[in-house]
Amino acid sequence: MDIHILTKEAETILTMMDIHVKDISVSTDPDLRITVLSIRISGTDQEIFTEQHNTLTRDFSLILKIILEKKHHYYKDVVVDINGDNQKLIDYTKEKAAIAVERVRFFDKPYEFGYLNAYERMLIHHYFKNIPELITESSGEGKDRRLTVKKKQS
Repeated sequence: MDIHILTKEAETILTMMDIHVKDISVSTDPDLRITVLSIRISGTDQEIFTEQHNTLTRDFSLILKIILEKKHHYYKDVVVDINGDNQKLIDYTKEKAAIAVERVRFFDKPYEFGYLNAYERMLIHHYFKNIPELITESSGEGKDRRLTVKKKQS
């Protein structure tokens, strides 16, 4: 996807919401192979995202995703990062995934994560797409849903 289209659509939505943006940048995470849309906001607009961070960011992401699909036929994941908060979670989740890789390789046994929300599970599944000898599986329902990492059967 053209970076200019992505930033233009994000700016359009934020303008409709009457939110003033300091900076928008687009990058691709090399480990996850997902597009990260980083938005810097300041002042009272920043407080709106801070107080209701999860809900408002998720809603903004959904609206952006729908617009990209309908107008531009773009169906890949775009992660929205407001003021670096989401990037911290991404980095922390990648650290957890890297530890799981080491454990599975060293002990030669499956590794099961504790509770992860759907977003964290999605990030870890993306992370393991780059490691061909390991696979991930999610099992269970609701709060009992767990993600397991194990070696591929030869």
